[in-house]
Amino acid sequence: MNRRIVGQMILANILEMSIDKYLNYVDRFITITSAAPFYKIYHIDKRIMTMRPRGVTGVVVREADEFRFYSPKYIKLNFELLWEPGNIKLKYSMNWIKTKNLFIYHIMNNLLTLQRNFWQTQDRKRLVPISLKEFLEEYPFLYLDVSRLSRLLNNNWIFLNGAKYLLQDLFWSTRKVHACIMQHVIRQQQHRMKERKIRDILKRDYGINISVRTTCNYRNSVHIPAYNKDYLTNPYDNGFSRIRTLHKKSLPMIPKRTGVYEISINKDIKYQNFASRVIYFGRSINLRNRIQSYLYDNIKNAVIEYYQKSYELFIRYFATYRYIQVEEELLVRFMDKFGSLPVANKCPKRK
Repeated sequence: MNRRIVGQMILANILEMSIDKYLNYVDRFITITSAAPFYKIYHIDKRIMTMRPRGVTGVVVREADEFRFYSPKYIKLNFELLWEPGNIKLKYSMNWIKTKNLFIYHIMNNLLTLQRNFWQTQDRKRLVPISLKEFLEEYPFLYLDVSRLSRLLNNNWIFLNGAKYLLQDLFWSTRKVHACIMQHVIRQQQHRMKERKIRDILKRDYGINISVRTTCNYRNSVHIPAYNKDYLTNPYDNGFSRIRTLHKKSLPMIPKRTGVYEISINKDIKYQNFASRVIYFGRSINLRNRIQSYLYDNIKNAVIEYYQKSYELFIRYFATYRYIQVEEELLVRFMDKFGSLPVANKCPKRK
């Protein structure tokens, strides 16, 4: 395998590193080369943060009417080669660090402008729909392609006003943004609406012109049953997170706090009175650790294990110190509405 291909593979691995692992990698490089540096160090800009929340690449801060990106000094490093080092691997390491830092700087600087409405409101309905390919066409950068952009977006978190955001979540498709707006419209209404009525509101209030069939597809994508199907409502709906696909990438967004959680699938389950996609309500003193346990084999609940192997699982959670009472209330409400407990709550735990 030639040197160029090996270099590209190593760069791909560096782009995929978590921020904590990457900062350790840069620190080792600086330590090893500090005795006889073959480079001159520059900083991409002066917006350097001294205190960093763990697992976060940087912080978005509002300054007057502009948003700025602050990150650790190692993310701001840029290099100028002074002479060829005796160990060529050190030169490659320098170039890989320089490349990743410039990629992050380019992506964040343009996202601060592109998604300005989102930074102002932290409202996902205000996101500008854009794909990775469209972003690179609008904001091209040397050596940055869709594959490398995707690797970076899936492994870098940004902190804003106490909330963490995965960069990938700032790249929503038009479909996803419209579905989010539609979900907001439905929740604002006091009565149920047919797809045709929803379509008319989207066109009148938001300028979104879609067909009735597309409206129905959007409803399904955000797990809201059709108007003629019943579904569970509870006084804690506003406290619950949005529904997420259960996978490793979503775990850092789940707090290590007490609370309750709901597991659902993308298929209706027939209960005694109505159909629902909910299969389980649970509680935990550490939501992240408990939800993480459903990603692996040997799940104690056999029904959840069956659905995990057969379907895609979805999760939403509500962090609360009253987690025991809230779980009991959710189960009682579900029992009253659907005529039985969620299918996985009826399953005894394995010993």
